[in-house]
Amino acid sequence: MTKREIRMTKETARTNDDAAGRGAAPARRRADAGALPRPTFRQCLFVIHSSLARVLVIAVLITPALALIAGCSGFGHKQTRRDVYMNLMTPLERSKFLFLEATDKPVSIQMAYLQEIGVYQKWVEVPKNTQEAILRREVKEGMTPLQVHMAWGRPEEQRDETLPAERAEGHTKTVWEYGLRAQKVGGSGYERSVCFFDERVLWVRRSR
Repeated sequence: MTKREIRMTKETARTNDDAAGRGAAPARRRADAGALPRPTFRQCLFVIHSSLARVLVIAVLITPALALIAGCSGFGHKQTRRDVYMNLMTPLERSKFLFLEATDKPVSIQMAYLQEIGVYQKWVEVPKNTQEAILRREVKEGMTPLQVHMAWGRPEEQRDETLPAERAEGHTKTVWEYGLRAQKVGGSGYERSVCFFDERVLWVRRSR
């Protein structure tokens, strides 16, 4: 190969390399233009907080319904001390407690919260034999409204049925209703009723 042929070969190779470089640059620019910008730390933090807020709102909305369903369907079956605590909590307190459980907080932190809202103290003050009845979801004569609340949760209806003569003597009579259900011939009724006379269970009735 002559010197002239060698020089022409080198010039041709250099020209091809320059053309390839000019073609690659627009391609890189197009790729960069199509790439999504990376989110900032503040944007990521906002998304996390928003997601957590939605979870808490959903928990607040559905917890009362779940508690009501559990209270009705679980009648006649044993419950745990956790169920008793849940019966005593407000919807917001339940949501906070469920969040502690969902995030695997230590039992010591969960117990500290139960003591903070006072439900643990209410339970330990109940006599042992009454605690056993509550865990069996049994309501007996002589129980207090708080103890019935532990066993069956919040009533669906409360009625003051104090007679005038009883009121004149300083007495009170209240009926709590549980388990709303439709009757066959119009109207509606309840599965269970509890009557308190002077803050003690006077009778318990179950519809058939």
